[in-house]
Formats: sequence, structure tokens, C-alpha cells
Amino acid sequence: LMERDAEISKKDAVISKLQNSLQLMEKTSRDFVTRTQQDAEKQSLSNIKTWEGKQACMQQDIDKLVLQLNTLVLENRQVEKGLRKKRFKVETEIENWLQKYDADMGEKQEELQEVGGAFGEEQQERADLEEAYGVLAEEYDQIMEARRRLEEAQREEARELGLQTGGAVVIQAWWRGYCVRKNMRAKAKGKGKAKGKGKKGK
Repeated sequence: LMERDAEISKKDAVISKLQNSLQLMEKTSRDFVTRTQQDAEKQSLSNIKTWEGKQACMQQDIDKLVLQLNTLVLENRQVEKGLRKKRFKVETEIENWLQKYDADMGEKQEELQEVGGAFGEEQQERADLEEAYGVLAEEYDQIMEARRRLEEAQREEARELGLQTGGAVVIQAWWRGYCVRKNMRAKAKGKGKAKGKGKKGK
């Protein structure tokens, strides 16, 4: 019985020791959990503050960006308005130029048709003139050939006339010389007869 009681006492001591150890562990766990929760809460508060600070900075950045965006949108609207006005002006000018181009091209087409008609008439006149020129050229060649032949005939006639004239001059000179010589002989004979009669009378 004493051994049993001793054993029970030992077991009770072990149980008491275990209970104390368990209580200590529970207290340690509670303290750890409490510290952990406090640390977590502190970290969470720190994170919240940090996030709030970052959020405030981000909000400021967002506000700045929104302001810049609104400014850019306003500027872009003004630029777009100016571009639309410029585009409308350019389109109006292009339309006017196209209308003017169409009108000018219509006039040029009419002028071209008129010029084409006049050119056709001039071509026909040119063909007629070339045909007439061919006839005139042929007649001119014939006239020049007849003229050349006439000039050759005139030169030949002049040459023959020159020869004839030269011969006539020679003949006339010879004839005049002959007549002079004849007269001189006749006069010489007359003087001789007169001298003979004078001697006979004496």
C-alpha cells in the first residue's frame, strides 16, 4: 500500500509538473500570441500609415495627372477645333480649286477643240498649198529650163551675130579700102592723060 501511495505521489508530482509545464506553455503561448498580435497590429498600423501616406501621394499624383489630362483634353479640343476650321478652310479651298479646275479644263477643252479644228483646216490648207507648190515648182522648173534654153539661144545668136558683124566690118573695111584704092587709081590715070594733052599742044 505504501508503494502504491508512493507511486501515486510520484504520478501526482509528474502530473503536477506536467500541469505546471502546460500552464507555463499556455502562458508562453498566450504571451507569444499577444506579442504577435501586438506586433501584427503595430505592423498593420505602420503598414496602414505607410499605405495611407502612399495613397495620399498617389492621390496627389492622380489629381495632378487628372489636372494635366483635363488641360491636355482642353488643349486638344482647342487644337482639334482649330484643325477642324483649318480642314474646313482647306476643303473649301480644294473644292473651289476643283471647280475652277473643272471650269478651266472645260474652257481649255473647248479651246483645244477649236484649235484642233483650226489645225485640221491649216493641215488641209497646208496640203493644198503643198500640192499647189508642187505644181508651181514643176512650172517653175519648166520656166527655168525654157529660160535657160532661151539664154543659150540668145548667147548663140549673139555669138553668131558677133561673128557676122565682125565679118561685115571686115568686108566693109575691105570694100572701103577697095573703093579708095580704085578712086586713087582713077585719079592717077586722069592726071596722066592731062599731062599728055599739054605736051601735044606745045
